[in-house]
Amino acid sequence: MSQPYANVSRNTPDREDPTQTMTFQKESSDDRQQLEALASCVQGRLVTPDDPTYAADHVLWNASFKGHPAAVVHCVNVEDVQAVITFAREHAMPLSVRSGGHSLAGFETNDAGLVLDLSAMKKIQIDPILRTARLEPGLTWSEVANALQPYGLALTAGDTGSVGVGGLLLGGGIGWMVRKYGLAIDHVRAVELVTAEGQLVRASAEEHPELFWGLRGGGGNFGVVTAFEVDVHPGGTILGGAIFFDATEAEHIMQNYVRIASEAPDELSTEALLILAPPAPFIPVDKQGKPVVLIMLCYAGDINEGERVVAPLRELATPIIDLIAPIPYPEIFPFNAIGEVRGMQHHADTFFVENISQELVHTLVDAAEGVMSAETLIQFRVLGGAMSRIKNDATAFAHRDKPGMVMVTLFGPTSHDAASLEARKQQFMQALSPYANGAYVNYLMDRSEQEVHRAYPPATYARLAALKRQYDPTNLFRFNQNILPHPEQ
Repeated sequence: MSQPYANVSRNTPDREDPTQTMTFQKESSDDRQQLEALASCVQGRLVTPDDPTYAADHVLWNASFKGHPAAVVHCVNVEDVQAVITFAREHAMPLSVRSGGHSLAGFETNDAGLVLDLSAMKKIQIDPILRTARLEPGLTWSEVANALQPYGLALTAGDTGSVGVGGLLLGGGIGWMVRKYGLAIDHVRAVELVTAEGQLVRASAEEHPELFWGLRGGGGNFGVVTAFEVDVHPGGTILGGAIFFDATEAEHIMQNYVRIASEAPDELSTEALLILAPPAPFIPVDKQGKPVVLIMLCYAGDINEGERVVAPLRELATPIIDLIAPIPYPEIFPFNAIGEVRGMQHHADTFFVENISQELVHTLVDAAEGVMSAETLIQFRVLGGAMSRIKNDATAFAHRDKPGMVMVTLFGPTSHDAASLEARKQQFMQALSPYANGAYVNYLMDRSEQEVHRAYPPATYARLAALKRQYDPTNLFRFNQNILPHPEQ
């Protein structure tokens, strides 16, 4: 593709170290002219720090991270994406990609580089007869759910409606219907992406099959996705919501919860949260701010049968309040509305478990009591079902055999003591470390190479590294849980 800025001077980095930080001196008049040249060849909007909308345009979801990019480019089509990638590569600028902007590790920003923002790319095409859809990466999961709902269709995704399609689908997608319909990536038919060389590539089981394998779980390491073709499945009305229990019976509730949830039919996907009861109008005043066990669930099947299956969970103890009811699938997202708030600091970690034992549950409840506060959220998720019936090496997501997953986050306004939040997170993780086996890449906050290897076993990582060498040998796409193109380094 011809570029009007192709002959301007470049700051070319030492290519022997593909992970080095590439800088762009954004203060010079030459640099401003170069950004103006980029602005002139994209149809979307380019926002620089002197624009009055810049600050509002760059509020990070996880305020633990900071960034001051030279420009945010709101792409509206494939050609815009190609132009931004080409510009970043030729000027050796850091390049971050933002879809929904929910990066736990702050990957949607950088210093003195470009942010390729996909939020304006929201086209969705639905074929209700074939049960397929074409999704652009700037869509959020609530937007997808609401678009599919009139057809009685859905696509299992994450827990939070404002999460972007692009980021979640590249990492896996452990969602509300994970036991019935597997991971979100299991419904991807094809992916269109722009590579580091600016080439538009289509990957599927027939076209570039190895790349297709890596894109389903390997994150944003190989290019910028401009469209996903997916299979969708029945949605419509589900039995879903939440039940709050007093945490004075936490261990009894949790031990029985994991037993019931593990034995339940695939139609029932659940998670248990250990938190302090929020100051919500539906929570009795005397229970607000007190420790609770919150069971959240989605039954995707016959509602009458669902009532029978869910009944034992409702009887784990005397509930503070029971909010389980038949609802349209999109209405499940508001139950996790706290996850949509931007500008909070988050200190989080996650791990899969090899086995769900009584000892594990006891340790989890005990460790939760030691770190519990208004800033604490601990999630235990029972997995299995359809997710586990696909081989571990079928996609780059390599932990399908794990029956459960734990996630802890300590969060709050930026005025809170970050060191204290981080210390309590570490305290919890240390207590549970004997049970940890692998990690979900979308929930990792630590950017270290060691963390990446928690998400990908050696054989999986080796295949991903080979793909990285092929599609991004200079590691242009490194603001992610990064696969190094040269692991021997």
